[in-house]
Amino acid sequence: MRFFLVLVFFCLKLLSSDVQIASFGVVVVNKDIKLEEVKKMRFDYEKKDYFNFGFKPDLKVWLKLDVKNNKNKNIEKLLVINNPLLEKVFFFDEDKVFKSGMYYIDKNREFIYPSYKLHLKKFETKTLYVLMENKHTSLKFGFNLYDEDEFKKEERTKQFMIVFLFGVLSAFLLYSLILNIYTKDIGYYLYALYLSTLIFQQMTYVGFLPLFVPSWFVEFYSALFVPKLSIMMISAIFFAKKFLKTDKFILLDKIYSVYLWILVLHMPLVGTEFFYLPEITLMLGTLLVFVNVFGGIYVYLKGHRQARFFVIGWSFLLVGYLLMIFGGLGFTNIMSKFPELVLLLAVFEALFLMLAFSDRLNMLTKQKNELDKKLLEEMKNRHEIVEKKVIERTNDLQMALEEKDMLYKELHHRVKNNLQLILSIIRLQRFSRLDERSKDEFKKLENRIKAISKTHEILCESDGISKVDMQEYILELCSELKQSIAGKNITFSVYVEAIMPLKEAVYIGLIINELVSNSIKYAFEGDNGEIYIELQNHHNRFKLIISDSGKGYKKESIKESSLGLKLVESLVKRQLKGKISNKIEEDIFKYEIEF
Repeated sequence: MRFFLVLVFFCLKLLSSDVQIASFGVVVVNKDIKLEEVKKMRFDYEKKDYFNFGFKPDLKVWLKLDVKNNKNKNIEKLLVINNPLLEKVFFFDEDKVFKSGMYYIDKNREFIYPSYKLHLKKFETKTLYVLMENKHTSLKFGFNLYDEDEFKKEERTKQFMIVFLFGVLSAFLLYSLILNIYTKDIGYYLYALYLSTLIFQQMTYVGFLPLFVPSWFVEFYSALFVPKLSIMMISAIFFAKKFLKTDKFILLDKIYSVYLWILVLHMPLVGTEFFYLPEITLMLGTLLVFVNVFGGIYVYLKGHRQARFFVIGWSFLLVGYLLMIFGGLGFTNIMSKFPELVLLLAVFEALFLMLAFSDRLNMLTKQKNELDKKLLEEMKNRHEIVEKKVIERTNDLQMALEEKDMLYKELHHRVKNNLQLILSIIRLQRFSRLDERSKDEFKKLENRIKAISKTHEILCESDGISKVDMQEYILELCSELKQSIAGKNITFSVYVEAIMPLKEAVYIGLIINELVSNSIKYAFEGDNGEIYIELQNHHNRFKLIISDSGKGYKKESIKESSLGLKLVESLVKRQLKGKISNKIEEDIFKYEIEF
């Protein structure tokens, strides 16, 4: 059996007025031995109130305590081992064994530290043996005796402070996530990720997490000592790279990138059961704190003003991490008296980083407001320029449009004059020595040309240049036809609600001219009669109805005007793409044209 013996003896001061630890000693072995063998060992003593053996996975420490009751009454005391990270703690009290530590936290445990309740009779001196093992974290401990009520009060105060500090860190984490959603800046998300790993690690370090999770999770999580610290450092590096904008500083960015690869590669090398060297991880953590502090100073000197908060924040953590890491390596025991110190310093670090974020947010807001102001001014200037250009262009277009209107009116006027000239020639020809049939043909031709000329006359007199008011046009056309009737009293009833383009208006005028002329010539037996003209427009579908109160007529009875009917049919079907029909309804002969 390989072991070495550390013997400690001194006159211990009284821990209370009624109970004292008369003597104690420690023995360290590197394999499992039974209590009977331990009792046979010789315990030497020296003055020491705290023991730190560093990372020794195979080490087993036995503590022997002689506790004496100085009073003439039965007394209960609480023996507390002040290291919440001890994985296995066994209290041997005569024939009883009480298990404690992170792996043996039952539902009734309410203390962060492993503890055991001692029952002492009057003037009794009791020898108590304690076995402690730690495979994954530093094997260190101190011990003390307390009144249970007094310790409970102290413990509640400590737990309240821990909960408060975790609450502050959680609030910072939530605030970072909200800022990430609001600003779409991944830096806030990376900081929230770093905070979450820090909170989880600190919950274990102060012994708070094992109180609320199953023992199997504690064992699993304890075995991940190297990976969880490495992940926390990796998240801190990603955050530092983003916050310090190391992409602008090639050397610093390379240092962080190399550090990332070292952390990733070292986890499987020194974090397994076969080759477990957490000291390397702790040393990497110590170096990272220095890299962050000096990296922040370097970036600040280069003009990144938010880096000053980064430097101050990590300076707080530098103190805490150094104490924690040196304590883990066995160089100091300061953290044993104030285990919450790192958590408190982490809160200060988070506070200053949030101040950096707030300062950055204020700066971005100020920049945004300045850009918005410039944008509004630019938009105003552009609006004025565009408005001026629009006015100029509108004036140009208005002038061009007026010129176009003038040209169109001039065109229609010239067409009308030319048609009037043609009509004058036809009239001269009609009044010459011609037979009645020829004169009648010239009269029909004259009426057709008048139908065309009337549209151009209306356009010349109206404001429009391409649309014809069909009500006015048809009334004018009927008036011309009526004037051409000699000795007949024909009444026209016109109902029109339509406006048409020039081309279609001319076609309709020609059609009305031909059909009305036929009605006047063939439909009425006497000199009296009535002709009805109706033009309707329904969603650009037109319907022209021409009817008369005459006797009607048969096509064969008007062979001489077959050219006019052919003209009507051609205009309807070929030019207007419509259809034509005639019928008799209630003794009224009616033409219906749809297009």
